[in-house]
Amino acid sequence: MFKQKFKAVFFDWDNTLVDAWPVLLKSTNEALLHFGLPALTLAEVKINARASTREGFPKQFGEKWQEAQDVFYKAVHTYSNELRLYDGVAEKLELLKSANYKVAIISNKKNKILHEEIKQFNIPSDLVLGSGDTAYDKPHPEMGLIALNHFGLTSKEVIYVGDSITDWLFASNLNMPAIAIGDDAYEGQLLARFDSVNQPIDILLAS
Repeated sequence: MFKQKFKAVFFDWDNTLVDAWPVLLKSTNEALLHFGLPALTLAEVKINARASTREGFPKQFGEKWQEAQDVFYKAVHTYSNELRLYDGVAEKLELLKSANYKVAIISNKKNKILHEEIKQFNIPSDLVLGSGDTAYDKPHPEMGLIALNHFGLTSKEVIYVGDSITDWLFASNLNMPAIAIGDDAYEGQLLARFDSVNQPIDILLAS
């Protein structure tokens, strides 16, 4: 399936390596209820989650968006013990590292929270970039360009793995091969689509 030898894998975090939907649902609805707005269903939250809070919340909460973001991230922190790393992920990342792949985690989650969550699960990585580390969030290519420069790699030497349309567009903006986890509708120039992040890692390790 992979016709060339890649040197690095860049991963999204939420709902790619870790199941964050229960936390995102509760946290989003706490922010909405704080302003007396109706709660959303999980399906609605999944649509809204495609944008980072600093890009999506101004549309949702108007001039109160920063207050809403504070409420949201306070809830995310409160419910962080409900996050669940997908089965086998830590072990698979260790195997990637032992096979000399560079591993980066690039997420639209607020950088401080992202680092805390990764530390909570003791995930091996060479670079972590979250919202606030750069001027723009995904799908803007800035975080990817910084990661490529950090490793001294070209976009064709890296695979990006994510679960949402935002991830596919991010990879496309970098001209970077991408793998989809899950069933979001966008196809683009994906290398493949899998149910689990473990599947493409297994193929990489076998190549």
